[in-house]
This record gives sequence, structure tokens and C-alpha cells, in this order.
Amino acid sequence: MGKYASWNEFEKNVPISYKEKATPEAFRTGMNGIAPTGLKVKEGRVNHYRDGVDGKGEVVVAGYKRAMFE
Repeated sequence: MGKYASWNEFEKNVPISYKEKATPEAFRTGMNGIAPTGLKVKEGRVNHYRDGVDGKGEVVVAGYKRAMFE
């Protein structure tokens, strides 16, 4: 959270950042970048990642808030 001045700024900006950067294409690129030679990430895993992240920026922030603060 170091780049944000307050919780409100964090809460407002993370869903935008998450939406822009947590994409199935980014996942595919990253996983293929660490894959063993001659192998690539399974398309089903990319689809599962897509299902897990699409529209979930607010959910991630809410979960972090519940996990970290009383």
C-alpha cells in the first residue's frame, strides 16, 4: 500500500489497476515465461484465471480490508 497516501485512495485506485493489469493475457504471458522448455500454460488455466479476476477488483480490496483491519 506504500504508493497510496490513504486507504480511500488505495480503495479507489486498486480496482482500476487490477482491472487494467490482471488480465488473462498477462497471466498467459507470465506463465509461459516461466514454463519448462517446450511447454506452455494450459488454456483451461487461463480461462479459470479469467473467471477469477473479471470484475473482481472491489472484491479483492474488500477481502484485504477484512483480512488486515479490525
